[in-house]
Amino acid sequence: MYPANKYITRVISYLWYGVGSLSVITAGCKKNDTVHPAVAQEIKMEIIPVADTIRQVIASNTLLTASHPWYIDGWVYVGNEATLRIEAGAVVNILPTAVNKQDGRHSGGLVITRGAHIIAAGTTTLPIRIQVEKVAGQGPSGLLLLGKAPVRKGYTPFRDLTFGGNEPEDSSGVIRHLHLDYYPAASKDFRGGLLLLGTGSRTVIAEILQRALPAERADLKAARLR
Repeated sequence: MYPANKYITRVISYLWYGVGSLSVITAGCKKNDTVHPAVAQEIKMEIIPVADTIRQVIASNTLLTASHPWYIDGWVYVGNEATLRIEAGAVVNILPTAVNKQDGRHSGGLVITRGAHIIAAGTTTLPIRIQVEKVAGQGPSGLLLLGKAPVRKGYTPFRDLTFGGNEPEDSSGVIRHLHLDYYPAASKDFRGGLLLLGTGSRTVIAEILQRALPAERADLKAARLR
């Protein structure tokens, strides 16, 4: 599950902060401030997970509140055309797990599958924070959005994920005022962070502060946690 870096078609209001690098990888997407009607409508029924650690699949409309930190154990998939809503000010911690025994690397994050949505509308004063924990054998971790928009023919960075289609105006949701910290993987392909694949023009991506933390920063953080 390690895609190749591809072209950036359009980026809206991406900012860099602190020490690190900003990178957003997209494929077949175009961003503007128009929200798809299916996303703009009120979500009438949501569940708030009982446990603060989430695993495997989110299959119904779900709300992550800002009342306490949340933990994503390995890769968690938002499927079944469900909507994941994250409150302004919420903190989401990604806990990478072993991908497979042969590979030896750890990775994890949120995958918004084709037809599902994410509504993560932070504010200037209450941004949403997604933080990847440092682990041994760091693999690529972060946030993946998979849409139904056309992608370049033959582009298959993931063998086990479905993305792309014939809906250029598709929407995968809204992400605003998001701070995303991750430790880059030693890879020539996707190193971590935010990845957009086949997301349509009605997906809203704005004010993303994305930071790749250096290794020495990770060591200091680990020392403080001991």
